[in-house]
Amino acid sequence: MYLNCHTFYSLRFGTIPIKTLVETAAGLGIKRLALTDINNTSAVFDFVKECRKNDIEPVVGVEFRNGDDMMYVCLAKNPDGFSEINSFRNQYHKAQKPFPLTAPDFKNVHVIYPLEALKRMPAHTSSDKKSKTIGIQVHEISQLYKYNHDDFVVLQPVTFLDKQGFNLHRLLRAIDNNCLLSKLPRYSQARNDEMLFAPEQLRETFAAYPHIIENTEKLLNECHFDFDFSTSKNRLNYLDSRESDLLMLKQLTMTGLVKRYGKDNQEALERVSRELKIIDELNYSAYFLITWDIVEYGKGKGFYHVGRGSGANSIVAYCIGITDVDPIELDFYFERFINPGRTSPPDFDIDFSWDNRDEIIQYIFEKFGREHVCLLATHVTFKDRSAYRELGKVFGLPEHEIESLVQNLRAEPGNEYAQLVLKYGKLMDDFPNYLSIHAGGILISETSKPFYCLSANAQRLPCL
Repeated sequence: MYLNCHTFYSLRFGTIPIKTLVETAAGLGIKRLALTDINNTSAVFDFVKECRKNDIEPVVGVEFRNGDDMMYVCLAKNPDGFSEINSFRNQYHKAQKPFPLTAPDFKNVHVIYPLEALKRMPAHTSSDKKSKTIGIQVHEISQLYKYNHDDFVVLQPVTFLDKQGFNLHRLLRAIDNNCLLSKLPRYSQARNDEMLFAPEQLRETFAAYPHIIENTEKLLNECHFDFDFSTSKNRLNYLDSRESDLLMLKQLTMTGLVKRYGKDNQEALERVSRELKIIDELNYSAYFLITWDIVEYGKGKGFYHVGRGSGANSIVAYCIGITDVDPIELDFYFERFINPGRTSPPDFDIDFSWDNRDEIIQYIFEKFGREHVCLLATHVTFKDRSAYRELGKVFGLPEHEIESLVQNLRAEPGNEYAQLVLKYGKLMDDFPNYLSIHAGGILISETSKPFYCLSANAQRLPCL
């Protein structure tokens, strides 16, 4: 019955960490839970992991909003549905356009409209309304007599867990609105009942409308989302097969070996052979070739680059021109970069000048296909001093008092508002604040579906 749950990735709105949400739900005996952060899918994969640990069936989706107005909640019936949701979201984000009043005709997505959406769509006939799934909140039950509610479901939002969480939510909304807490508009904040009610409590509340409970459970049971975390979702091959990639990498390496060391350097040849064997065993030939391709494009444009980090320990990287540091001369060990016992993937650090970076990124999108490439997002979080400063502003403290407070965090707070700043600042520590774009982190995926949007856990490709 839980179709509309927010974590703190509903930025400056939600207050619940992912793990806390799932563990609280498990404690209440909830067996199926839908995550629908506002215009955001950042929490999805960690949510799925936590649900697995707690024997909960995860359902994923997005609550679409234009400003403070909820448009609809979209729940993925399956992974294809999640891709549809991301495609739709990306389309409007990139165009910087508001979401439409009605969702598109998805193939694998359930769309639930809030009750107030019926008021926003006066042109629709009563028969149109019957065909739409409408969500009803606890406080709206008294309005049900006005409607034919055959297609109604329970859409009770979950934004915080208790009164303290509600207070924190209001502070986040004041920060987002850049206003004093006392001036925060009512329509910009959630109702104080947007909490995780126990299943029996919801059943009792909707006891007079058992078909609404049935509709809700049926809809949830039609949604399934699973994800294989054990395999890489990055592009598998540079050419058409793993064998072709290895052959090309060997040819490039042997050509570069002669240029770097001459024809008769036995030590270099032995090390190249050993490295290529490990690269093939761990299936990293494509990774080397993709990095080589990017570097070669930069060279062709006259862009200077530096290949650094543990990647400089590889003689193969040195031979094909990714790096310019001789690992034999400097006694660098390849195993620091790649070895069969290392669980994390290798990481080339490739530096281009800031004024060349955009062209390099543009080339990667064109080379590997826009449907396969995305920039990685980063989350800027509330750290202690930034949180305290923001809270000081919404409580209306003068600037000199805020600065004194953040410079002397261990001192006894001087007044009631300073106490509140310290109290809620600690609760906000490391909350995601807003999204930014990684300076050079790029994901090149095997699938063409926009499945991994805003994933913070993607395997790293060349860092430009």
